[in-house]
Amino acid sequence: MNFHELKIIVGQIKRTMRCPECDGKYTDETIEVIGSINQDESFFHAYCPNCEDESCIHVDNGPEPLCEEHARLGNAPRMEHISSNEVLDMHNFLKSFGGNFDEMFKSEKSK
Repeated sequence: MNFHELKIIVGQIKRTMRCPECDGKYTDETIEVIGSINQDESFFHAYCPNCEDESCIHVDNGPEPLCEEHARLGNAPRMEHISSNEVLDMHNFLKSFGGNFDEMFKSEKSK
């Protein structure tokens, strides 16, 4: 695991993991690497500054095994980040969308 990968993993832990005791957030200073099993698997120690609880976090970055049907599809091209405006646009669209794709595509063709 290189430094860039480590930075991404720590960022992901900070964004997604909470202390199981008090729901507190972890910080860069409270997360440390315990060790790596191989290139894809690592263990991290996280300390909660609020309640002083400690957690051991197992991270597996290995490729997920795909069923045969999905494996044939291959990987999608990497896309740019989705902006907050795009999320809001989709939210507004889904609020008014009745679920009928035929109607939606008919109205698009008539424009």
